[in-house]
Amino acid sequence: MPQQVVDDLIQETYLKLCADKCRLLRDFSVQHPGAIIGYIKTIAVNVAHDYFKALHSKKRGSGVTSQLIEDLEPKAHSSSLGGQDAMEREVLLKEVYRCLETCTAGPDQERDCLIFWLYYQQGMSANAIAGLPTVGLTAKGVESAIFRLSRLVREQIAGPNLQRPGSPPSDEKGFRPSESY
Repeated sequence: MPQQVVDDLIQETYLKLCADKCRLLRDFSVQHPGAIIGYIKTIAVNVAHDYFKALHSKKRGSGVTSQLIEDLEPKAHSSSLGGQDAMEREVLLKEVYRCLETCTAGPDQERDCLIFWLYYQQGMSANAIAGLPTVGLTAKGVESAIFRLSRLVREQIAGPNLQRPGSPPSDEKGFRPSESY
């Protein structure tokens, strides 16, 4: 018998013992010290018997090999809606959304969040965002808001001391010294 079948039968025995909040074990009355071992062996034998009976049953398709669930339901591609990349992106976007809510408190919160998402999610330029009548900022004002919001979100997610490798240290206001040419 293949090891995988043995492992499956052992797992099925454990599942049967643990089903219904371990009802089989709770209801068992111990008559002598070795009784529980015999009881578990009996359950294991019944599980194995049921397995082989089902394997050879005409009703269940005798002689047909069973398929793995992975063969029937292929995994989602990492970039598809249920894929790992899509789920990681969704988690990151929710984290960014929470950071934006906390760092944009005040009368301009709605406008600032709109600017941030139009720039990063929709790919609009600062000029295009500034052209929207609800924004009420120049292109430079939009660029400044994007820079400020990006820095605040980055600091909340990664911490305030985040620096790019090889970049000069910043002063207490977050400005880096300009390079001499």
